[in-house]
Amino acid sequence: GTWVGHQRTAYKADSLAQDRVDRLEGIGFRWAKKATKGKTGPSVPWEIRFDELIQHKAKPGDCNVPQRQGQLGRWVNHQRSAYMTDSLAQDRVDQLNNIGFEWVLREVAPKVPWETRFDKLVQYKSRNSDCNVPQSQGQLGRWVSNQRTAYKANSLAQDRVDRLNGIGFD
Repeated sequence: GTWVGHQRTAYKADSLAQDRVDRLEGIGFRWAKKATKGKTGPSVPWEIRFDELIQHKAKPGDCNVPQRQGQLGRWVNHQRSAYMTDSLAQDRVDQLNNIGFEWVLREVAPKVPWETRFDKLVQYKSRNSDCNVPQSQGQLGRWVSNQRTAYKANSLAQDRVDRLNGIGFD
């Protein structure tokens, strides 16, 4: 039934609590319905992959293993997925938190130099006769809003204030 399927899915994702694994195996639970073609041996225990992740972290300094980077990358992705669906055992969540695991990775837009955005604003002003770029107009709109916010907070460098004032930024 559905519950059995959920147990198998959680087990394959290495997100089923060990006590549940032990109890199910204790009653003779079979993790696979039938032999799976191409399956090479038993799955690697969660603790072994966790240790591999710790070793990986020692090199680049983080736990962000790309999914395309083999079994460890797929395992890391499974941990994030299980966490998002609230099916990762709390002890495993705690272990991953303790090593600085990031549950959500955001794609960050590449950093664009201030000068480049300023030049785009100059172009915008030549077309529109003002510097009032709506925030809804993408990255330039957000950049203009950020400049205004920084100015109001008195955290915009004076040379930038002068450049913006020089083009009629208000």
